[in-house]
Amino acid sequence: MKHLARKLVPFVLGGLVAITLVACNDDDDGPVGNGGNGGNGGNGGSNVVVLTGDIRGTRTLSPDSIYVIEGFLEVQPGGTLIVPAGTDLISDTNTRGSIVTLAAVGDDPSGRLVVQGTAAAPVIFRPGTAAQAAAGLVPAQAESCDRGEAGGIVMHGEAPINPLGGTAVSEGVARPFGGDNPADNSGDIQYLVILCGGVKVTPDNEINGLTMAGVGSGTRVSFVQAHLIADDGFEWFGGTVNGDHLVSSGNDDDAFDCDFGWNGTVQFFVAVQDPGLANRGMECDNDGNGSDNAPITEPTMLNGTWIGTGVERANSETNDGLYLRRNSAPKINNVIISNFGNIGIVVDGSASKNQAMTGNLIVDHALFFNNLRLAAPANLQVAQGDPLTNISFRLSGEYTSTDVPSAFGGGTYIEGDPLFPTPVSNAWSGACPNLVPGAGSPALDAANATTPSGPGVVDGSANYLGAFGGVDWMCQWTLWQQAQ
Repeated sequence: MKHLARKLVPFVLGGLVAITLVACNDDDDGPVGNGGNGGNGGNGGSNVVVLTGDIRGTRTLSPDSIYVIEGFLEVQPGGTLIVPAGTDLISDTNTRGSIVTLAAVGDDPSGRLVVQGTAAAPVIFRPGTAAQAAAGLVPAQAESCDRGEAGGIVMHGEAPINPLGGTAVSEGVARPFGGDNPADNSGDIQYLVILCGGVKVTPDNEINGLTMAGVGSGTRVSFVQAHLIADDGFEWFGGTVNGDHLVSSGNDDDAFDCDFGWNGTVQFFVAVQDPGLANRGMECDNDGNGSDNAPITEPTMLNGTWIGTGVERANSETNDGLYLRRNSAPKINNVIISNFGNIGIVVDGSASKNQAMTGNLIVDHALFFNNLRLAAPANLQVAQGDPLTNISFRLSGEYTSTDVPSAFGGGTYIEGDPLFPTPVSNAWSGACPNLVPGAGSPALDAANATTPSGPGVVDGSANYLGAFGGVDWMCQWTLWQQAQ
């Protein structure tokens, strides 16, 4: 792999700050220290370390240094990048700084990213430059930034995907992924915030907040926020990776997106959209052509809260809640779908409609609130006031409720106020919204929910609707600033 060359520039601003270039290669194993360790300054001041090139072997960063990632920092097959709690990761705005783990090659297993954040000390990936870091301008948790200033995190693995031949090349970074190892391990991520990512690589080719391409079930993804991303917050391209406690907030495109035969489970997730810029709460395809290629995209989503924009269009697409299409067949239960300017659930196209009619596409145990804020389409034929008005098929571009009762009529659907302390219309305000349902909320009635079970479930007792029972697991470690 070609290594990027960078010029080392020292800055003296109020105190000595060392900037160290680290062109990562086979010899770069071991921790990056501070003070005089590893050459990163000997004066006890702040250390700015520029990371570029490849990670081979095991590399452990230090929370006492600030790391500026220039270009695609690639964790090679067999390599591991370890990021301790509280470490600051700066995505260089001039070079699309991103962390990319590569899929297995031969006897070398997939590269691994290990993020060891905690609720008290999350790892934050945000935009900036080495000069700004040396000047003390970044990191700053309260500092605002724009979508697309940073790159993102792109993980590749060798778990099954459904394109013909079983392999593909990733969006944004164009690296191969896919294989026949469903238990593949691309790392262990805990308490990570990805801020102002989604940089455009080429026209219509952006990097998402967190991309998981052919990532296997041996990977852990827990307590991750993608905030102010210029594309999707989270996107899965096939694979079997599971996740829990995911937050997608203020992102330009879809909060969650799945494709290429993803078959993992996510339990506990939140999506809050910016009324000024967003597409859909979730978009799910089997592939771009809606083929029958196996594995079919059929993730399991449990205990989620979606809060939409409240307007019909906040971007190029209609603000539907869940947009399930192209022969995908997700299984979604115990959710709250609220404040979408259009339909709460849209099943688009005959292939996914057939998945719903035959019981393969499932959305059940759902609480709807404050959707359909604009006039419903004229051919939405379910009686107004029925919770099924939140569900529609879309055929040849036209919304219709024909066959909705046949496909979904046996489910448990409630129309009602979840009694959040933060009103859904004010969830996007610059502060973390309190989305724990209040006493008496229908979301807390176990009769309205199903008991979670199966691979990837982290709490089998969460028989309530939405992401929260009685405890807020989100606000301590997430960021909620608005775009500048």
